[in-house]
Amino acid sequence: MHQANRSCVCAVYSQGVTFPIDITKTRLQLQGQADFTGSKLGFGGMAMNIAKTEGIGGLYAGCTPAVARHIPYTGFRAIGYEYIRAFFCGDKPKDQAPLLAKMAAGMSAGGIGQAIAVPCDLIKVRMQGDGRLVAAGKLDKPRYTGLFDAFTKIKAAEGMGGFYAGCWPAIQRAALVNLGELTTYDTAKKSIVVYTGDNLLCHLCSAICSGFVASLCSTPADVAKSRIMAQTALPDGTMPYSGTLDCWRKVVANEGPLALYKGFMPGWLRLGPWQLVFWCSYEQLRILSGLGGFK
Repeated sequence: MHQANRSCVCAVYSQGVTFPIDITKTRLQLQGQADFTGSKLGFGGMAMNIAKTEGIGGLYAGCTPAVARHIPYTGFRAIGYEYIRAFFCGDKPKDQAPLLAKMAAGMSAGGIGQAIAVPCDLIKVRMQGDGRLVAAGKLDKPRYTGLFDAFTKIKAAEGMGGFYAGCWPAIQRAALVNLGELTTYDTAKKSIVVYTGDNLLCHLCSAICSGFVASLCSTPADVAKSRIMAQTALPDGTMPYSGTLDCWRKVVANEGPLALYKGFMPGWLRLGPWQLVFWCSYEQLRILSGLGGFK
């Protein structure tokens, strides 16, 4: 099996397992927007509210574009990281890459992969947010019935540019996620493998470290991405946020600095298991196919 296919299969599996946490995280991040009504909820309350008002299927709204997103996104970043890291290493062996080379490779691979996958990410965020608008009486029904219906309607209403609303915060968020994820996994594994060997325990420990650092680095950009992609025009026709910095400024002014970390715990709860499932399965597939573990 080709290396890209292996990484995509692992990513799709990981996304399916953790998706209810992902939609709960997105809904928490959308609390506080100009169109928000109702009482603010925590992680457990939000998950229960989605299930109660939208049914169990509501916890999987937007799952199809989320899965589709990982085909170009993870297919590129998992493989691209190793090649880009080698480029930044120069004459040094890749397993002796300095931290700065790993950081540059992680951010580059994540940002480029997300740039390719932005349309699917935008559709995912909108489908995840529609349920709350229906529950609030602002929509009669969700705007899109599925991935292809969303592509058709967005292109007709907004043109091709509509697929790239919020592309910069999405790319920034992906760069920061991969700065934390790929760099941390690479660095942690190099330290842990000395004591455990290149085995499942090593992969588990490295993935746990990776998930925490990725969440810590990316949550503020994730908040901006979710709000900009899901925003609707105000009564005067203007949009609530003009970009990432404007979003951060308004969030801090209206909701306090900690609002930039809305969804951190569910984000970590999602990224933690996601990293565990992805890296453990990806490593095992590499070993079974004769490529050896990730180095």
